[in-house]
Amino acid sequence: NHIKGSIYSASKWFVHGYAGNMSEEMREWGGRCTLISPGMVDTPFFDEAKPDKLKPEDVAGAVMFAISQDPRAEVREVHVMPTG
Repeated sequence: NHIKGSIYSASKWFVHGYAGNMSEEMREWGGRCTLISPGMVDTPFFDEAKPDKLKPEDVAGAVMFAISQDPRAEVREVHVMPTG
């Protein structure tokens, strides 16, 4: 059975699995991979503004958090969700 809209969900699940596998592949030489998983972000993607949702700078903050960690620490996943 095929469900309309399932390609979007399947692609997100693929990226989740790919990031986890990438982390394992890079581990032996100290490489790190972080999956940043944001909820709805107020971007031009939407026809109407979403002022109560995340802003691009919220996602950028999550990226900066992950890459600023000490090299001995790998932040594998960050889920950032809007409160509104």
